[in-house]
Amino acid sequence: MTLKRWVRATLIVGTIVSAGLAASYAWFYYKMWNRPVGSDNVWCIEITPSEARSDEWMARHPEIASVIQWRRWSSYAGRYCENGITSAHQVARRIATGQREEITVTVPAKRSVQEVASVIAAKIFADSASIVQILSPDSVQWQIVPNTYNMYWETDASELRTRLLTESQKWWTRKRMDQAWKMGLSQKEVVTLASIVQEETANKAEAKTVAGLYLNRLNRGMLLQADPTLKFALGDWSIQRLLDKDKNVASPYNTYRNQGLPPGPIRIPDAYYMEAVLNAESHNYLYMCAKPDGSGTHAFAHYYSQHLKNARAWQNMLNRERIYR
Repeated sequence: MTLKRWVRATLIVGTIVSAGLAASYAWFYYKMWNRPVGSDNVWCIEITPSEARSDEWMARHPEIASVIQWRRWSSYAGRYCENGITSAHQVARRIATGQREEITVTVPAKRSVQEVASVIAAKIFADSASIVQILSPDSVQWQIVPNTYNMYWETDASELRTRLLTESQKWWTRKRMDQAWKMGLSQKEVVTLASIVQEETANKAEAKTVAGLYLNRLNRGMLLQADPTLKFALGDWSIQRLLDKDKNVASPYNTYRNQGLPPGPIRIPDAYYMEAVLNAESHNYLYMCAKPDGSGTHAFAHYYSQHLKNARAWQNMLNRERIYR
């Protein structure tokens, strides 16, 4: 074989080998890229922030990890969901570009931060203990506006606090701040009064009436004498019948002894009750007492003599039902 023919043969063989290798590479690449992953139903991959930084999540999903590693992509924390079987490439690209799911998180109106935290922790990455710790300061609690928000699953406690404070600032529009200012109340005082109103009545139809009554007492310099503040001070919401001795409890939340509003909310109130305070009903009521008919509504009075009659009817009902505490 001449040199010329040998060179030509070598080139042909080299071309064939190269083509074979390229085809093999392309086939491997195609199979890896389009490998089916998932299940027939909705399925999700959850990647915590620490797992995203260390790539720990890849051990659970090697078929997707191989694509990300091949492309030298980064991965973002979050929840990634697909409906049915899809390709490894599609999921890998979503993880690499942070196209994660938004979830709806309901922030409830509750009596304690612990109750709020347990509801939220069931939906996001942050655990209940970290949420309680970061939402416990009074400066944060009064700014929690119960609502349903869209968040990302990987939200931690610090990010949750930032989001809730931002939502509070949005809720307090210029109109609402002006309403509070005209009433002589700060934003925190509006929330504090709303918390008392909500504990006083579960009947939203009379919320504005109750709010107006307490505002009348504040404006006249009268003690609020709100029973819910006593229960809060005593640390016992189960009490059905407050006694005279309870009114002597030493607490800044005892509105039978301390003038004006307590230092902060006695619960995280629903936004409806905050609106009820800002749009309180104008009337001359100064007293209220639960009706003894089981309706959950109240009898309102302007004069103390009428209030005594209402209170006697309520106490008689408690006696008949043998409710002494």
